[in-house]
Amino acid sequence: MQSEQKRKNDNDPERDRAWAERVRAGDQAAFSEIYAAFFPRVYAFIYKRIRDQAEAEDLTQETFVQLYRSLPSYEGRSSLLTWTFGIAHNVCSRYFRHCSRWMVGPRDAREIEDHPSDAAIESRIDATHLLERCDEVLENGRRSAHREIFRLRYAESQSIRSIAQQVGKSSEAVKVSLRRSRNLLVDGVPELEIILDTVAQGA
Repeated sequence: MQSEQKRKNDNDPERDRAWAERVRAGDQAAFSEIYAAFFPRVYAFIYKRIRDQAEAEDLTQETFVQLYRSLPSYEGRSSLLTWTFGIAHNVCSRYFRHCSRWMVGPRDAREIEDHPSDAAIESRIDATHLLERCDEVLENGRRSAHREIFRLRYAESQSIRSIAQQVGKSSEAVKVSLRRSRNLLVDGVPELEIILDTVAQGA
């Protein structure tokens, strides 16, 4: 019964098409949902073949980078999970063939340095995963209004002025709310500071 439900969840064409359309429309939350839903399965798939935890983690990240880039061409002929497994298989094949986890298509690691978009996508994936952890910490320590301010700033990279207008507070009040949220997160998410500073600089 459980395996039948699992197969049903894996094969949901409407959900998969909706996810792809939302990502193509620029909805970053959609890719966060895909990442959360597929990460454990994709990691297990890769680890079974690589048998090295660090390499499997890197190759899983690379798979999601490639998935993000390929979603504009997804037509729904297979489930999105099957599509992702296909990408993971190709990433593993290139790894074994070229002995480099950074191999992407015909390019080698040095050529990737000339394509900052890849690094930007991977950074976004890392930030998405980190922000999910932030939500868990803030859930118990901050009211919903302050969590919303934090989300607008760091998940959507909105400016202080834009956030203030949306929530009906002064810019100074928004800054105070963000500062208190960040202080609360320091112990719960040690690597937070650098990532959030990077996100904020782009807002």
